[in-house]
Amino acid sequence: MAEDTEPERRRTLADKRKRRALGWIWAVPIAALGIVIWLLLRSLSHRGIDVTVVFENAAGMSANSTKVTYRGLNVGTVSSVALADDGAHIVPHLDLNNDMERFLTTGARFYLQGVQPSFSDPESLKSIVSGPTIVLVPGPGAPARQFRGTPGEPPEPFAVKVPYLVRFQGAVRDIPVGSSVTLLGFTVGEVRSVSLSVDARTGQLSTPVVVSLDPTRVHIRDLRAHDSWVGVMNQTLDKLVQHGLRARLTQTPPLIGRPQVMLDLVADSGSAQLTRGADYPEIPTVEGGGLQGLTRKLGQLPVKEIGDNVREITTRLKTLTSSPQLDDAVQQLDRTLRELQSTVHAAGPQVAPTIASIHDTVDSLRKTAGDIDATAAAAKRTMGGAAASPDGNVQQALRELTEAARAIRALADYIDQHPESFIRGREGS
Repeated sequence: MAEDTEPERRRTLADKRKRRALGWIWAVPIAALGIVIWLLLRSLSHRGIDVTVVFENAAGMSANSTKVTYRGLNVGTVSSVALADDGAHIVPHLDLNNDMERFLTTGARFYLQGVQPSFSDPESLKSIVSGPTIVLVPGPGAPARQFRGTPGEPPEPFAVKVPYLVRFQGAVRDIPVGSSVTLLGFTVGEVRSVSLSVDARTGQLSTPVVVSLDPTRVHIRDLRAHDSWVGVMNQTLDKLVQHGLRARLTQTPPLIGRPQVMLDLVADSGSAQLTRGADYPEIPTVEGGGLQGLTRKLGQLPVKEIGDNVREITTRLKTLTSSPQLDDAVQQLDRTLRELQSTVHAAGPQVAPTIASIHDTVDSLRKTAGDIDATAAAAKRTMGGAAASPDGNVQQALRELTEAARAIRALADYIDQHPESFIRGREGS
């Protein structure tokens, strides 16, 4: 029996080998992940203190551009600026250096400097280009991270603040709260408050300004340890007011600068004293000096009366220059002189004028002199008298007319007495 046998099939076996060439592909994402983690840790390690400050207006603040300073040193920057939930305030987030944590207390203040550039402070003009700066002023209190900011310049640090009142008559321009109070050019205090007051009985307007003065800025002599600053300052101001100390408003630069309160010694200011008011002692005031005082004085000039006088003088000058008598006298004088010149020229050394023609010439000269005198007198009456005439040129013209009449009259008298002078000429000539 034949055995059916199938040929044995051979199986192909796969040989599995580990390929190590693909391992480098995972190195790239692992390295990238490591770099990201390193950058994140580096960013977190260098991140400062996050502080929020609420302002009324952004006033040009911008993220990563607006600086935060402390005593002129950059200590942080604005990381972001957002609108508050109430829609009426701006909340910038500040990224401050870690070493500023000890100054972040409830008494700290943040001022937005450069909001209102002024010619009186050239340093503030750079904010037009660079934008505002947030200034940190430390203060006492517990640690804090949220603050309310104040627009404007940070106040100067004063060791002692003694309040006084200065009252300016009428309504004056707004005086910035926190602006400096100077004494003979030295800063001795600041403006504390400004208000408007009306006397219901008299209806008089006034502007009471409360200022704080620092006695340590004045360097008062003979100060004893047990003396109080208030008593010493009051006693010192009492003496100064008796010697002419007054408060006045000034502007630096004049006209365009911000108004400031200045204490100054004013000569011939009259007698006064430091008044003990209901709230604060009151320092007497005077009108502002410089261009401001000059403007007030110019406003008190009698402009209307000056204008009326100028119009009256102009009218009189016009009447005089258009006077027909003056014009006729000048024309008559011109004709007489021409006739005289013609007569003298025609006479010659050999042809003597007749006695009749000589008498006619003398009469004509005297009549001309009389006409000139009458015209000059009429002009003086028109001008209200030669002494009161305001125009020197007119006075000179009247004097010359009078001198001309006198000379013509003298010539007529000489010809009348010496008719032979037409032939021989004047003696001594």
